Amino acid sequence: MKAYLIDPYEHSVTKIDYSGDYHDIYKLIDCQTFDCVGFRGFDDTIYVDDEGLYKDNLEFFMIKGYPQPLCGKALVLGYDVDGNSIDPKVSLTKLKGMVTFIPAFFIMAKGFV
Repeated sequence: MKAYLIDPYEHSVTKIDYSGDYHDIYKLIDCQTFDCVGFRGFDDTIYVDDEGLYKDNLEFFMIKGYPQPLCGKALVLGYDVDGNSIDPKVSLTKLKGMVTFIPAFFIMAKGFV
């Protein structure tokens, strides 16, 4: 299935192939544990590194519909009525317009973390 990878280190939002196996999320977003966040107005989920703020090299992004900056790589997937992962419902073009990459020094100066 398709998924979208948000990479604040590369300042990119790209379409990727996702196997459907949740174990692959760890590899795709370079994490040991992940958390899920929803964003207002869309039936998709963002998978983020739950321990991203503990890493040495912090990079952040904001996404419209979510009130706080997110740290590290993220994976966007859709879900069906049973909670199973499916292709994202948001288009790649629309998602790119919703993501803003933010330098870590700005986040630290504003006191977000």
